[in-house]
Amino acid sequence: MCQAAEEKHEKHHQRHHCACNRTGEFHSEHRVPASHDLEYPEVRFPARAFLAEIGEEKLRALVWRHHGLLRADAEIGHLFAADDAVFAERMRIIASFFVEACGGPAAYSATEGSNVCIRSRHFPFEIDERAREIWLEKLHAVLEESELSPEMREMYWTWLEAMSIRMVNRRRTKGQPLRLSYAEARGRFGKGASAR
Repeated sequence: MCQAAEEKHEKHHQRHHCACNRTGEFHSEHRVPASHDLEYPEVRFPARAFLAEIGEEKLRALVWRHHGLLRADAEIGHLFAADDAVFAERMRIIASFFVEACGGPAAYSATEGSNVCIRSRHFPFEIDERAREIWLEKLHAVLEESELSPEMREMYWTWLEAMSIRMVNRRRTKGQPLRLSYAEARGRFGKGASAR
């Protein structure tokens, strides 16, 4: 039986795409409308003003710090190389992507190619909605400790919050992944928010 059929609080006008038609039943000649599983929001890359403010070296340090926190995380740290040398080499490549994406030198595409598909690059790793939320929590932490202006923090967050949905490749929930503006992230992950 479909879980949605048991959820009494679900309103009848909401879209439901399970083959059970909300009743938990199915039969011959039954039809379920076509649908998509996940909505990908528009991704707005940072303006060049972002890289102008932070500079290439500080952006590389920000990316390194973010991934260092992820690597140390008890829930998702296993997704990152345990060997320090391998991790450092991967970080060099990842940081080059971030620099180029923010308007810097094309060092990433020169070595890795210009056909960048974030989703397919993350297929080898099991990334669900919870892993994405941890990724966002650590991103928020490094932005809060950075010297970036509030406007640039929000610009960087807006880019990566939307892009991070494309990294989710294992669904654990039926609903869309959590969306958070930078202000909402501050309330959820900032000082005074409950620690996970």
